Amino acid sequence: MIFLDTNIISYYFNANNNVKEKLMEAVDDDVEICTTIINIYEIVKGFRWKNNRKKEDQFREFLEDVVVFSIDDDVINIASDLYAQLRKKGKTIGDADIFIAAIVIKNNGTLISNNTKHYEDIEQLNLINWL
Repeated sequence: MIFLDTNIISYYFNANNNVKEKLMEAVDDDVEICTTIINIYEIVKGFRWKNNRKKEDQFREFLEDVVVFSIDDDVINIASDLYAQLRKKGKTIGDADIFIAAIVIKNNGTLISNNTKHYEDIEQLNLINWL
């Protein structure tokens, strides 16, 4: 199962051929396509800020074929541990990214992201950059 990070979803909606090809390959290989409720929030707020109702509607249609994961107690515990581990190393990333990573880790998935710098210090995270 792969989890699409916000930037990958953005690249997809901005017609990035590499991302589109990789996503189609994953679908053809019957890989479960997932994202998180946090990624949905980040995408929708961008469409609303740009007042782009058409792309938001297309995004909602896209989500019909995507499994969406939310935050639960297990995710909160994993995220808290990740935060503590990173702080002890003198590293920080935003809470949204910590929660995204925690959701992916809890579900034994792989995060597809172009923001590898945000996630590179999280050893438990499987991370791939399609760009």
